[in-house]
This record gives sequence, structure tokens and C-alpha cells, in this order.
Amino acid sequence: MNYRTLITCILLLASFTIVNPVVTYAQAGDEISFAVKKEGRGKPMIFIHGLDCSGEVWNDAVSHFKNRYTCYTITLPGFAGQPPLKSASVLKTVAGQLAMFIHNNKLNRPVIVGHSLGGWLALQFGILYPDLAGDIICVSSAPFLPALSMGSGISVDSASKIGLLIKNGMASQTPQQVRQSSKYILGAMMQDSAKIAWVTEMSAASDQPTQGEVMYELFSTDLRSQVANIKSRILVLGDWIGYKQYGATRESVYNSYKDQFKLASQVTIAINDNSKHFIMFDEPQWFYKQADDFLMNK
Repeated sequence: MNYRTLITCILLLASFTIVNPVVTYAQAGDEISFAVKKEGRGKPMIFIHGLDCSGEVWNDAVSHFKNRYTCYTITLPGFAGQPPLKSASVLKTVAGQLAMFIHNNKLNRPVIVGHSLGGWLALQFGILYPDLAGDIICVSSAPFLPALSMGSGISVDSASKIGLLIKNGMASQTPQQVRQSSKYILGAMMQDSAKIAWVTEMSAASDQPTQGEVMYELFSTDLRSQVANIKSRILVLGDWIGYKQYGATRESVYNSYKDQFKLASQVTIAINDNSKHFIMFDEPQWFYKQADDFLMNK
């Protein structure tokens, strides 16, 4: 079994304060390691993609929001051709650089929209920099992803050991191996064959040691006890039918999200009944309605 298949099996086995004014925003020098594409006008909105993707997965969403928001679409370092970042903690470093980007560009509490890995990073950012984050829209993600897929009883130590296996296995994969495994994995995560092919090429262009490191960080970092520090309102959008054959039900997935976010002060959870993991691809109109209603109902 290759390690991307292992990841899929793991993720599908579900029944499923104030920022110090002298904080150092960037944790790896003064350069921003991620790419940024800016479109639109209005209040700031930042989009963060998931594993093996680029910011382009948000193209349709940006088209929807850009008449009301200035949209900043990020492609993370080591993803889809963006040069990798050498750091002991890729995600925490990126969070620090994002804080610096927001500070330097004078963005007033931007809405942060993240899918999967990007949703987790949005939560981490809200914890580390609560006065910089605006509303958070967390799509198919949670504070501790292993618990979402393997049950709330899994320990950080056990999850970390799995994460290390994944990290070591992914690091040496070739682009051709990535293409072969991605076609299978992405078929379980989205319904559109053209988008499967599109994201497969993003995967093949991604730096595999970075992907492995990021997976390890996700498996070894539990944010559940820290979400209480988030000052932002949080919209959580979940999916479940992609995991139905593994025993997941709507109720079990909803309860898992509810448990993970129980310490958050302002959280709204909505579950889609027709979408796989990429909700913005499979059910875009539902996604837009949930996001629009949330953002307009202050």
C-alpha cells in the first residue's frame, strides 16, 4: 500500500490574549514564502487551499465573492510548483508570515476561508493572532483531523506515529507515483472527473517532502483545547457521503464536528448531504449560500 492510499484509508475510516503589539509576525525571516493573487474590491477575504493543491481551487469562489470582497488567494510554499519552505514547522511559519502580510498590507480583520489543511491553518491563525483574524470559514476541516476520521479517543502520540509514517512515505514519491495515487484518492474526494484531472496535476507539481511534513504537523498538533482563544466567528461546513461506505452517518459526522468545536465561543456548523470532501466543487451553490448567509448575519 502506498502512503497516499494509507492517508485515504485513515481519513475515510470515520463512522466518522490579545496579540502582543511587539509580536514578531514572521517566523522565518522577512520574506513571504507563499504566492498571493489579488482580485476584486471591498472587505478583505483570504483563501487557503488544502493538501497537494494550489490557490486555483478557489477560482470559482473568488468569482462569486470578488464584487463584494478584495480576494487574496494563497498558494502555500511547496504546493503546486511554489518553492518549498525550509522550516521546523511549515504551518506555524506560514501563519506567522500571513500575520505579517495582513499587518503590512493593513488588512482589517480579513475573512479567512480555508479548505481541509487550509481550514486547519485558518483555525491555527485565529488562535495565534486573534486580533488579526476576521470571520473564519472552515471547509471540511477541524482542530484535530485524526480525531475527525478515527474517533475522539485517538491520542496525539498515536496520531503522531501515524503522521511520521505518512511523512516518511510521501517524501520520496515521484510525480508519476503521485499522479497514479491521486486519481484514486481524489475520486473519493470530489465528483467532477475534469477537476480530478486538474487537481492531480497540482499534486504532481507539489514538493513531496513538504506534503509529508505538513501531514505530520496536522497529525501531531491538536488545536481542540485552544479554539477558545479564537475571537472570530467560525462557520464550519462539513461533508459525509464520501465516507458512508465506511460507516459514517450524517449524525456521527455532525457530532464529531460539534465535539471538536465545543470550546469555540461563536461557531455555526452546517453539514452537506450530497458533497464529497471538496464541497466548493461538488455543491458550490450550497457553499455560497451558507457563506453568504453567515457573513451577512452579523
